[in-house]
Amino acid sequence: MNKSDRLRPSDIWWAFRLIGDCRDLGSDPRLWHTRMLEGLAIMFGVVHGVGGEAWWPRPGPPVAPVSAHSLVAEPKAEEAFQAYLRAQAPDGDPILGAIGRMSDPLVTRTRTDLVGDIDWYRSATFNEYFRVGQIDHQMVSVCRVAENSATSVIALNRGLGEPDFSSRERSLLNLFHLELGRLIGGPLASALGPNVAELSPRLRQTLNCLLEGDSEKQVATRLGLSTATVHQYVTALYRHFSVQSRGQLIARVLQRTPRPQVPRRNGDGRDPDPCA
Repeated sequence: MNKSDRLRPSDIWWAFRLIGDCRDLGSDPRLWHTRMLEGLAIMFGVVHGVGGEAWWPRPGPPVAPVSAHSLVAEPKAEEAFQAYLRAQAPDGDPILGAIGRMSDPLVTRTRTDLVGDIDWYRSATFNEYFRVGQIDHQMVSVCRVAENSATSVIALNRGLGEPDFSSRERSLLNLFHLELGRLIGGPLASALGPNVAELSPRLRQTLNCLLEGDSEKQVATRLGLSTATVHQYVTALYRHFSVQSRGQLIARVLQRTPRPQVPRRNGDGRDPDPCA
């Protein structure tokens, strides 16, 4: 490795500072992805950046995008990217296709590492989207963040005629994504993580009672259930959100999801319909 290819102390400082900024916004995937892309655009001098999450059991089936956040300095690039998503072009993207054949948990490559010039400039991805968006060189990093194939994806694009990414820049993005990926699903909320909307009505009602400070016995009284049944519901909530205590459950839910509502008793003492 040439001396110019080595990471500098300032590179590492900027990477961890940006990760800290993302952590501060970690309860909202849209906010921390946006901050991430803003910082990466400055660090790498790109005109278009994309970050998001996907189900991607590499090697094997193609990527299945779940969320996509973008930052753009050139409107044409954003228009082309949105057209790319609408056409489900990821399935035929030669860059993603090459990465999809790799099994490493973390892969960071430039387009030229993955696809030769002849194949790239003949591809529909370049001619129908990249060329239209006035972008060319791309650096992509994919990081598996859970055993169930949940994956974080970052793609940075430079304008037509601008230089390719260097080995040092590739190493820097790789380091950044390695450290960031360890936080996704924890301090950084994930679009692929469990949420309240997936719960049954009874589990949502039980959860709301716990959020209001009720004990399991109080939840049982409030919902007209046995304490044994409520305990089963609480255990199911712990399992759903991958926590081991009520404190962890409340912290995770309040950090990431809107609070559901369960009505209290009516003024005349009658219970309202708990599913209302």
